[in-house]
Amino acid sequence: MKEFTELKTRKVRYKCDWCNDGYYEPTGICLTSCPPQYPHKCSNCGINRNFLVIYPLIETKEIVT
Repeated sequence: MKEFTELKTRKVRYKCDWCNDGYYEPTGICLTSCPPQYPHKCSNCGINRNFLVIYPLIETKEIVT
């Protein structure tokens, strides 16, 4: 039997900690380290930073009724 659960979704963006104006965007590169890292570049100041996930990402949470 199928069961369905309501989910709430949200988009998570990472704001630049350097200029506090832009958001980090993926560069399309994957560093094959262990664990893999994903370079991102700020949309405002251009500073680079590596993350373990690709931003923006989508999070889901179950809605309890």
